[in-house]
Amino acid sequence: MSRYIYSVIILFCFGFSQVDYISEIQPIFSSNCGNCHLGNSSGGLNLSSYSNLMNGSDDGAVITPYIHTTSELYDRITRSESEAGDMPPSNTSSLTQEQIDLIAQWIDEGAYEQPAGCTDPEAYNCTDDNGANYTFEIGGIQYVN
Repeated sequence: MSRYIYSVIILFCFGFSQVDYISEIQPIFSSNCGNCHLGNSSGGLNLSSYSNLMNGSDDGAVITPYIHTTSELYDRITRSESEAGDMPPSNTSSLTQEQIDLIAQWIDEGAYEQPAGCTDPEAYNCTDDNGANYTFEIGGIQYVN
């Protein structure tokens, strides 16, 4: 229940559209983490694709879906610069706060490869006839919008 409440809060804070891994998250990894985590997979973490990311590193999973604060990846990108292991390393470009927030939002939404569930803010519910009509019930009467 608390995950649901947290997700609703995140939804209202960041808007109604879900983060898309392929067009929004993967480009962050490709641009900022490629020197160490795309080809040679430092620490066993390969960020070249969604499946590689979700396979984790030599130390295990790096993403805890729905909870960015317990995700190893989030911890590594938000550590202070004085701590060892800060990612990306200080000799490369740092992630912007906007990029960090986007990664956190993506994790909090479930860390899906593609947006999941109902993403249309006009929908009454996610029972979708054909992508254009939404079925909903009020007082035992079914309506189609």
